[in-house]
Amino acid sequence: MAPVANRCQSCFCSGDIRMPGRRRFLAAGVAALAGSTLIAPMTNALATERDTITLGFQKTGIPLVAKQLGVFEKRFEPRGLRVKWIEFPSGLTLLQALDMGAISFGNSGNVGCIFLQAGGGHIDYIAAQPSGPKSEGILVRADSGIHSRADLRGRKVGYAKGSSSHDLIAAALEQSGVKLSEINSISLGAADAAFAYEGGNIDAWVIWDPYFTIAQRHTPSRVLAYTGDVKPSSGFLLANSAFAAAHPDLVREYIDGSKEAAEWAKSHPAEVTSTLSVATGISPDIMAAVNRNASFDVTVLNASLLDAQQNTADRLFALGLIPRKVNVRDIVWKAQS
Repeated sequence: MAPVANRCQSCFCSGDIRMPGRRRFLAAGVAALAGSTLIAPMTNALATERDTITLGFQKTGIPLVAKQLGVFEKRFEPRGLRVKWIEFPSGLTLLQALDMGAISFGNSGNVGCIFLQAGGGHIDYIAAQPSGPKSEGILVRADSGIHSRADLRGRKVGYAKGSSSHDLIAAALEQSGVKLSEINSISLGAADAAFAYEGGNIDAWVIWDPYFTIAQRHTPSRVLAYTGDVKPSSGFLLANSAFAAAHPDLVREYIDGSKEAAEWAKSHPAEVTSTLSVATGISPDIMAAVNRNASFDVTVLNASLLDAQQNTADRLFALGLIPRKVNVRDIVWKAQS
């Protein structure tokens, strides 16, 4: 394969980046996740068809397992309901569709939910998906002189602004007595950040799986902090708020189906690795490592999880990332048992 040239979109690097050998492999893993996914038209009709349950998903985790197993088809079709799956390239686009009523159910990470709530979005938390403590972290290259969070002062740290990684780096620095303003924050999406990190154009990278594991496999690295070292974190199962209010029985069926898929995933790791590897284009050995870092659990929205989410919301407001304070409990599904 000939070297691939990619124009760096960051503000600190110009020109073409040539990616021989190992870098091509890293780029391929990242590019596979970006994929050629189509975003479905966001019309209310999809979620309000009387005979259809519309489910949003990404190429990862419990929803994809449930799709492969036909879990929801078995649960909803006896009720006379057709299941329609719509794939999204990111949690943000899925949340937008959920807010607009284009899908009935979906899942997302913690930060996107807070942004949507702060903007007046129409979603309900219906259950939690606790994150694995080693599924996200702060990476530095193995030959770096950075050995502590305090050493990040004045350094170039790449992360996606407004993401869970933004929250992680802010919380990690705060615990070490460092202000976020004391580092040189570089806003980068995963693909550009992968090139910048391996090329030495950023000093540290804050990133989640599977990019987290891919980077460690292809660039000798140290983990400065895992997310579990800093704070508890969780993703969430979500419903369009109007749909949830009108159909509590279907919400419970969705939660129960997600739990069923999660339990199956925990007892069939090889099959899950194969399914996710085919879906993402990531090699099975890397996907197996990603799955070991993951938490295939669906739990109730207990006080501890909601307190952690509230702490994240308060931090985002203090950083000026959301326009108003929010109470995360305001959008917890009212019929939660």
